[in-house]
Amino acid sequence: MEKLSRRSFSRLWAASLAGSAAAGAGEAIPTRRLGKINFQAGILGLGAQRIGEPSATQAVADRVVGEAIDGGLNYIDTAPTYELSEERLGKALAGKRDKVFLVTKVQTLARSDVLAQIRASLRRLGTDHVDAVLIHNVGRDDRYPEVRYALRDEGTLGGLREAKKQGMTRFIGCTSHMRPARTLAFFETDEMDLFMCTLNFVERHIYNYEEKVLPEARRRNIAIVGMKVLGGPVSGPGARLGSAEDRQAALRYVWSLPGVAVAIVGMRTPEEVQQNLATARNFTPLDAAEMNRLLLRGKEIASAWGPLRGPVA
Repeated sequence: MEKLSRRSFSRLWAASLAGSAAAGAGEAIPTRRLGKINFQAGILGLGAQRIGEPSATQAVADRVVGEAIDGGLNYIDTAPTYELSEERLGKALAGKRDKVFLVTKVQTLARSDVLAQIRASLRRLGTDHVDAVLIHNVGRDDRYPEVRYALRDEGTLGGLREAKKQGMTRFIGCTSHMRPARTLAFFETDEMDLFMCTLNFVERHIYNYEEKVLPEARRRNIAIVGMKVLGGPVSGPGARLGSAEDRQAALRYVWSLPGVAVAIVGMRTPEEVQQNLATARNFTPLDAAEMNRLLLRGKEIASAWGPLRGPVA
């Protein structure tokens, strides 16, 4: 593979900005079907963790959510562990709930705790249902020390089944940040509708969900959602693809992967929303040469990052 020089990388970034001259602020972003789910999702999703941080405000959350929806974004991801995210998101979605595919998460082994966590999330979100609930980070063996128990009727999966039966959620799935192979046991139940995992051109060389897990998700027609597309967040300062060039290339990389429906990005400000919406509107897939150069650069960065989210196996 050709080494990606700064000049070549700048050309790659510039290519991501190129698009139809008609592409304007009001143009809709591209959409893709969520696997087996009959929903056309915008390729850019809002990760609502950042609007839940103590330094954020409800006013900013309202603008971030409002401008994202006005720009065509219709997939929003949150979790009860994201500080004030659910509360702020619920207020920001007042009058707009029907415009988005809303996702939250649970993290427990016990069926009864699953139901309690979802009920609490619904109260904070100000809604009677979410569109999907995901089992949060199934790669963690401290959280799910026994995968087989999590899949039993008295375990996590049993709680999600009951939540669907009661109309609290329409779909279920799981997320994974580490130990990719653990995910396959959840797929084997044939009950996963969505799967969200770490996808970026650096961690392709660390966790490699792209080759270890995504082929099976595609085979089962499970909706694939990419997260951590810019690297962070991780504990401490962490690794992050922070430059404008990196952000453009990272999003193009994820959207160029076969089967990926949505790339989730945590956005703190309306300015970030507009930047990422523009990238989505102007998206063009990486060609083979661009992909090879980007992966070579990612391999170089990966040696510095290491397994920043936890064990690989």
